[in-house]
Amino acid sequence: MCIRDRYQRRVHGEPRSFDLKVKDLNGANYRLKIAPLNKEINEKDSRFQVKSNSITITLSKKEKGNWDDVKEKQPLFKPKEKGKEKDEDPQASLMNMMKEMYESGDDEMKRMIAQSWSKAQSEQGKKPF
Repeated sequence: MCIRDRYQRRVHGEPRSFDLKVKDLNGANYRLKIAPLNKEINEKDSRFQVKSNSITITLSKKEKGNWDDVKEKQPLFKPKEKGKEKDEDPQASLMNMMKEMYESGDDEMKRMIAQSWSKAQSEQGKKPF
């Protein structure tokens, strides 16, 4: 669906998104974009109506049902990776975190990690068991 009118208002819709652009309204441009939508919409039955002080957008659902929200909900937390165990060794997870910091860090970060690592190793060798 792509609709334009004589007042520089444009609505562009796809099955999972829609985009309203209003150009040069009292010297300003406006845009309302919602992507991705909760579910697919029926582009042919969707429409918009321009009034003197508002624009009404009607999106027709492709499948019947209730939507909790117009926009698709994103998970709050990333799902855990399958390879990780619940009872993972804390020392191993600390080492993994340090490796990730070293690989993604800049030169200064790498120097600090290497210095801390060598200092910890030298102190560990001095302590008797």
